[in-house]
Amino acid sequence: MSLRSRVVDGEPLLGLILKIPSHSVVELAGHLGFDFVLLDTEHASGETVEVEHHIRAGDAAGIPLLVRVAGSDPSSALHALDAGAAGIVVPHVSTAADAEAAVRAAHYPPRGIRSLAVSTRAGRHGTSTLDEHLTRAANDTVVVVQAEDRQSVRNCAAIAATEGVDAVWIGPTDLSLSLGIPGEFEHADYRSAVDRITEAVKSAPRCSLCALVHRPEQIKEWRKRGAGILLFNYNTVVVDGLRNIVDRARE
Repeated sequence: MSLRSRVVDGEPLLGLILKIPSHSVVELAGHLGFDFVLLDTEHASGETVEVEHHIRAGDAAGIPLLVRVAGSDPSSALHALDAGAAGIVVPHVSTAADAEAAVRAAHYPPRGIRSLAVSTRAGRHGTSTLDEHLTRAANDTVVVVQAEDRQSVRNCAAIAATEGVDAVWIGPTDLSLSLGIPGEFEHADYRSAVDRITEAVKSAPRCSLCALVHRPEQIKEWRKRGAGILLFNYNTVVVDGLRNIVDRARE
């Protein structure tokens, strides 16, 4: 099954966010049994060639990659998808119109505005037929949007219900910043916003809830809340592990 089929079917999935460029970490995630890697090009370096190499490493280890694009510019989505990404993650989607724009950037006409070239890596360097490529793109391209602004809380139901949006990811840091309580994840306003987004996504047909998890103990909590997709940040896992080593060594 494609990653999109698994997302749409509501299968519990585990992803690893990668900000530090490393082809080997992509392979490692595949060997460990993660379901996908989310390569971040919004808050990390990631030129087109490097993105392609990471996706190639994923293919070698049997793990698909989503690419978080830098913004709403359709060319960012085009480059990631032409490189062979399984889909895109679009930040700061605050309205249904933003969500529709994300879907249009990810898909070919008549559904969207993605430019067509079968000679790309996604087209298997010209060895796929046009029909094969178009069918695969239409059926398998994942679109994840991020709800991480005050406005996205107000519009979360419409965002989640947008046709072609496969998942909504709650962006905790920017959401707290937009609410005027940066980093205060226990604040009543933040928790209320998260609850509102969570319920809206759970009520939307064929749309998965995506959440960032900091510790393994939080997995059960988020699964109970209906999150089908859980993300761990590679940086956080490594920093916490190394900090623990240093702290123990200095006791």
